[in-house]
Amino acid sequence: MGVTLPDEADEWADRLQERVNSGRFSEAGGGFEATFRFEILPDDSYDGQPVALTVVVADGACVAARGFDRDADYDFALRGPYGVWKDLLEGEIELTSAVMGGPLNLEGSTIKLMQHRDAVAELVRSAQAVDTEYAY
Repeated sequence: MGVTLPDEADEWADRLQERVNSGRFSEAGGGFEATFRFEILPDDSYDGQPVALTVVVADGACVAARGFDRDADYDFALRGPYGVWKDLLEGEIELTSAVMGGPLNLEGSTIKLMQHRDAVAELVRSAQAVDTEYAY
C-alpha cells in the first residue's frame, strides 16, 4: 500500500531512505555528501500548508530522511508546487527540465550538483520508486 503525500510525508521520507539505501545510490553517490530540503508548496490542487523534507546523503547512503526541521542547515533546496512534485514523482517531467523551465526552484550550487549528477539522478529514481498515493 502506498504512502499518501502530503499527509504522510514523514513516513514517505522513511520509505525514501529505504529505497535509496537498497538501490544503486551506493555506487552513484560515493564521495557525495549533501543535505537536501525538498519543499512541496500549495497550488491549485493542494491548498494546505507547505510540506518540507530533509534528506541527508553521505558517501553512497541516505543517512537521514525526516520531516521539516526549520533549524536544519542544507546545501540544496528544491521548492515547487504540489502538482509539479506529483508529476516529477510519477515520471511525467524530468528534474532538469523542471528546474530549467521554472516550476521548481533550486537553491544551492548547480556546479556541485552537476559534478554529482549520477547521484542526483539515482536519488530521483529512488523517490519515483516509492509507492506513493496522492491526496490531491
